[in-house]
Amino acid sequence: MKKIFSIFATMLVALVANAAVININTGTSDALRKALGGAASGDVIVMAAGTYVESNSDYIAFTGKDVTVMAEEGAEVIIVPKVPVRLKSGARAEFINVKFDCGHLSDLGSYSEIIVPADGTEGKKVILDGCEFYGWTQKSNAIIHTRTDRQLDSLVIKNCYFHDNKYTCVYLKYASIQGLEIVNSTFANVVTDANAPSAAPIHVDATSGNVLIDHCTFYDCQVKNTDYGAIKIPNAIAPVVSNCIFAMPEAYDGGRAVYNTDGEVKNCLTYNYSKDENTGIHSGPTITACIQGDPLFRDAANGNYMLETGSPAFGAGTEGSDLGDPRWVPHLDYYLVGNMSEWAPMAKYKLEKNPANAGEYMIDLFMEAGSEFKIAMSDGQIIDDANWYPTGMGNNYQITASGEYIVYFRPDGQGGDGWHEGYIFAEKQVMDLGPWEAWFGDASWQPEGASYLLYDAAAEKAEVHILLNKVGQWQAQVKYHGPAGEDGKCYRVALKMKANHDIGGVTLKWQDDNNQPNVIYENQSINLGANEEYIYNEVVKAVQGEQGSNGILVLDFGWAQAGDIIEIYGVTIEETECPAAEQYYLVGTFNEWAAMPGYLFTENAATPGEYMLDAQLREGDELKVVGVSGDKETYYPAGLGNNYIVDAAHACWCTIYFRPEGNPDWAAFGGYFYINAKQDIDNTTAEIKVVKKIENGHLIILKNGMKYNAQGALVK
Repeated sequence: MKKIFSIFATMLVALVANAAVININTGTSDALRKALGGAASGDVIVMAAGTYVESNSDYIAFTGKDVTVMAEEGAEVIIVPKVPVRLKSGARAEFINVKFDCGHLSDLGSYSEIIVPADGTEGKKVILDGCEFYGWTQKSNAIIHTRTDRQLDSLVIKNCYFHDNKYTCVYLKYASIQGLEIVNSTFANVVTDANAPSAAPIHVDATSGNVLIDHCTFYDCQVKNTDYGAIKIPNAIAPVVSNCIFAMPEAYDGGRAVYNTDGEVKNCLTYNYSKDENTGIHSGPTITACIQGDPLFRDAANGNYMLETGSPAFGAGTEGSDLGDPRWVPHLDYYLVGNMSEWAPMAKYKLEKNPANAGEYMIDLFMEAGSEFKIAMSDGQIIDDANWYPTGMGNNYQITASGEYIVYFRPDGQGGDGWHEGYIFAEKQVMDLGPWEAWFGDASWQPEGASYLLYDAAAEKAEVHILLNKVGQWQAQVKYHGPAGEDGKCYRVALKMKANHDIGGVTLKWQDDNNQPNVIYENQSINLGANEEYIYNEVVKAVQGEQGSNGILVLDFGWAQAGDIIEIYGVTIEETECPAAEQYYLVGTFNEWAAMPGYLFTENAATPGEYMLDAQLREGDELKVVGVSGDKETYYPAGLGNNYIVDAAHACWCTIYFRPEGNPDWAAFGGYFYINAKQDIDNTTAEIKVVKKIENGHLIILKNGMKYNAQGALVK
């Protein structure tokens, strides 16, 4: 299947190749400040969704560190700084996709900027990408601010949104800068009052440096009682302002859009400015290919600066680009919409241009039987703004068999024969299931392709999707082709499974193609709990069957039901050493249930498959047998609370017989062992008395008051 990769994940991998990731959330007071305090240069701080109030009296400090702060993928992160973000000693700060609620500095005192460098070492840099700043009310300074002794080497602002601020957004004051770059950003509703300093929303008073402002949208940006409007840059710097839109909501004679006496302003659009012959641009810079006119914003009063059809901003930029922040330029895209997307355009169903056929679009996706869809054209706004192909009701394209499809679409409706109303052609693909194959029952009761199996080769994961409620032995069966098993050799068989619902009666076995009994492990019954990972990991021994063992691992989901999805992953089938032969021990209350050498059974030479042990039993002893192979233990009988309790008739020096396969005639002793009483005193005379007994799991012989072991050695 076609894979959609996460931009966030790709960005994070690039950032943290040689760095640590520090995850924070709103559960910690002043979480960002504390995370920065513990971060090393190069680290990435990832913020979970929520509002972060930074109210400690200490600065949010980047001190000699290169640290990136970013929102978690898809999360809305709002930072409420009551103290500034401060850079010192060559620090580099990068913020990605976070919002700043800028109206709270006065809550703690006299702080008067959101981002500010400290005095000291050069090399301080700020990068803002995809950020939003709003609510600024401090009239004495700016959101981003420098001073004579607080310099910033460079500032990059891209894909950002400054809106609803009363005073200056960017003020680089009394300092030289290496560079200011503001691109693909929007400044809206930045309106100062009559008491504000004479500073524009973007105001540069630096003595030297480079300035580029490109593809930005400015709406209702003004400074009361001055000639300044959106941008003010002094004589010492020759800025380049290009591909921007400057618009006022109504006729405005209070200032200019761009006020500087040098540099270049090119390919910009101004609207509702009355100074400088209606251009809104000061006459000092070189003005090239600038135009005037209504940009035709969709709904500027409510913050929607999307360009409507017919806007003069289309194609008026350098190299034919559109003017303004590219995020407000509508792009006509085509989406597959249907019952799989609740009939709304979704990013994962966006069609791409077919490189082999101009004017044609395509998408590769998996669709289930019964899926219905058509194609919608959208300009990025709500679904009501989309055009539908084909138009009308009741003429959706319908999928009859589940599978992988390439859907082709022609907006001109000239698809010809075989195309749905000339617009849509769906071509079913042959699915690569890797080592898997699937069988979903008899087609007489289940439509072909209704249930299906997916295989993701990159993740080495299979997914079984059950779509019908027919249950029984053959509801669904999948096979994994592993190495051929050889008679007598051992294999480690491992896999993991997870289901979205409870599923009982899953069977696991390894057999040949013709279901002959050359089974390594057959009919292991498995119950899957909803969203609980099941892990199977065993070493099993191959048994040669009639057809030869070919290593097919079979999973039967006979009792799965419609809507069940079973993931199968982590499959391993590989030859390994066979475990040591199982040894059997008598265990019980008399030896604290531990396998001890003195209680080891030996094979009964007279009866194959049977084992025997002489041991002293006492009335009330509880016992069973344990088989030990490596670190694996098997109890006979299995389970708790079913121990055999020695009665008076079997309290003796006895011979215990044991059969791992069980013996129904031995039911009185648990079905696995039998107790045969034996004389416990030998060779008794008036002078000599010999007694055999078990002490600490070892046979001890008492003779004339002395202790001997089984080999006749004296025991002290």
